[in-house]
Amino acid sequence: MVGKSNRTKEEKAGIVMEVLSNTATIAEICRRHNIASSALYAWRDAFISGGTAALEPGKSSRNIQSQKEIVNLKNIIGELTIANEA
Repeated sequence: MVGKSNRTKEEKAGIVMEVLSNTATIAEICRRHNIASSALYAWRDAFISGGTAALEPGKSSRNIQSQKEIVNLKNIIGELTIANEA
């Protein structure tokens, strides 16, 4: 149980889902997968944090608005470049 984990994010997510399903204790899951409980708690906390961040309202709409603003600014730069060359 020592050293850095070579598990994929999918494997980690699957193990975290075992924890969240409450079908076994943390100790049992750690023994079954040969991992330290501290690593499992860190994976669980990161998984939950990432999940809640994905549920924040307006995050994708802010990204869309930013993309529109970038396109608009590029158009303005293009128009100013043409005007300066004339």
